Amino acid sequence: MWTFIKSCLITFVSIIGLIALLMISVSSVEANETVQPNVKMSKSEICHAVDSSYYKRTKAFTAYESLDECLVDGGRLPKNYKRKDV
Repeated sequence: MWTFIKSCLITFVSIIGLIALLMISVSSVEANETVQPNVKMSKSEICHAVDSSYYKRTKAFTAYESLDECLVDGGRLPKNYKRKDV
């Protein structure tokens, strides 16, 4: 009798663990599908367009629709960055 209860408990815990892993993977996919802005202004007030080498690395930012909006708001271009939209 105890063997049966023990195997049922192990099966139950395994199923709960699989459900938890599935929920975590689904939530991480949804988080990756968020829309990214066209331009990110970093905390150091550098405007990174999508084609900037630091765009993907910039995590703490203010979002802008265009590079011009970011520049008007006090941002600056990264060093050695050549604008592609002009």
